[in-house]
Amino acid sequence: MQNKKINITDEELDRDIRNLYLDADKDGHIPLVGDEYFYKIYGKENYERMKAARAEKFKEEKRRLGLI
Repeated sequence: MQNKKINITDEELDRDIRNLYLDADKDGHIPLVGDEYFYKIYGKENYERMKAARAEKFKEEKRRLGLI
């Protein structure tokens, strides 16, 4: 796999860390919806493919970090 470096600013990192601890009930800009919502937007097959690709990238990142 090709090594890719991501440049992230201190402000972005700070925001991301704070967002980890936000209470979902108080975070109004991220709606909590089920898969059916995305099925309507992308179609069931396309959304399932997107989820599978995202899961594979997540696995690759865990392998890269030595977590699995």
